[in-house]
Amino acid sequence: DEISQMLDDQLVTPQTMSFSVYKAAFETRISKWETLLSHVADILDAWIQVQRQWLYLEPIFSSEDIHRQLPNEGKYFSTVDKEWRRVMTRAHTHSKVLEFCNDSRLLTNLLECNRLLELVQKGLSQYLETKCAAFPRFYFLSSDDLLAILSQARDPTAVQPHLHKCFENIAKLEF
Repeated sequence: DEISQMLDDQLVTPQTMSFSVYKAAFETRISKWETLLSHVADILDAWIQVQRQWLYLEPIFSSEDIHRQLPNEGKYFSTVDKEWRRVMTRAHTHSKVLEFCNDSRLLTNLLECNRLLELVQKGLSQYLETKCAAFPRFYFLSSDDLLAILSQARDPTAVQPHLHKCFENIAKLEF
């Protein structure tokens, strides 16, 4: 939030200067800075969007059971994961924002990651819907609870914390 606020403040400066009557001598520099800062803002917006989705989906797709049941979405997520880790490694080594954002492919790659993550999210939602349709008691669970159960399909005791949500008057089972 702090970085976004600082970037917004920096974007206002060249925009304000472009309305000045004395801008003629600096017009190309003002335009260049405005374009550059706008590009950085676009990258930051796409980056934050990828980060949100990746943070949500990473623990889900770290489960081999989910990968096995959603192979296409697993491939998409793996592609995004590789790109995300590459971007984060590059960002860690480049401490200067303008140098880092100077990569012409960065915004395109982040937008592609967002597109793939949307496909993964849609596929995951459809998968959860089919599981709920197969066992209607799953409708009583949140998506996160359902994913917790499905990602640990090999461990039947994993349903224990969720039983009271699915079945009235059942608190626990002995296995």
